[in-house]
Amino acid sequence: MASGGEAGAAPGAEPAARRNTIGSVEHAIELLRCLAAAEAPIGTNDLARRMRLHKSSISRLAATLENAGLLRREPATGRFALGPGLMALAAPLFADFALTDAVEPILAQFAARTGETCSFNIWDGRDSVSIAHVAGSNSVRAFSQPGRRKPGHATATGKILLAYLGEAALAAYCSTPLHRYTGSTITDPKALAEELDLARRRGYAVNVGEFEADVGAVASAVLDSAGRVIGSVTATVPLYRFPPERHAWFGQAAIDCAAEIGAHLGMLRRRR
Repeated sequence: MASGGEAGAAPGAEPAARRNTIGSVEHAIELLRCLAAAEAPIGTNDLARRMRLHKSSISRLAATLENAGLLRREPATGRFALGPGLMALAAPLFADFALTDAVEPILAQFAARTGETCSFNIWDGRDSVSIAHVAGSNSVRAFSQPGRRKPGHATATGKILLAYLGEAALAAYCSTPLHRYTGSTITDPKALAEELDLARRRGYAVNVGEFEADVGAVASAVLDSAGRVIGSVTATVPLYRFPPERHAWFGQAAIDCAAEIGAHLGMLRRRR
């Protein structure tokens, strides 16, 4: 007589653990693992072959995950890679990981240079998420709490990250009305697109009381060696210390910090 386990199951019956799962979710997890193991972005046809699924199923899965920010599509090739939204989901855990250890010393230099609270942020598909911060030295300072979500159109860090996502992602972001947080919030998609174009050209984005009326900020994108966005660095400044003539100075400090973090993370990756 068969005892315990699956040995006594009827022919063709699925194990109990398998019966309690959802196939589409399993396929999505498998797709994410497939991309995590890849050394380069993968196209739909190759994913279908590796996962032994129909191309149309892979396309739907990938589109769903891309919309959630869990995948990103290479504009030139249409191939997929893991997206920054995965990092945002794990943001509460990052305090235990090497990433914050690598980023915080450089953030501390940024904070010392500006005297303001500085943060490292990532994009999760709709918002910017802060995963590390260093307080500034000024007695009165703005606070940026790790894990806090910030809208793409109303914050410096959100704008600089949104600026690098491309036209399709911007159109998707603007497909719902842009919420007005203060009288200075940009709510017109055309005006936002112009603001993002300016941010890309000068290398930094500025927020002047657009999310909180008495707070300003400047942010620059952290890029990897291939020019892909890893995240952003931001200095958050009380508005009375953020006159227009100081924006470029803060912007250059943010650019310098972002470049140093990008180079440092690239060096750490090459060592592995």
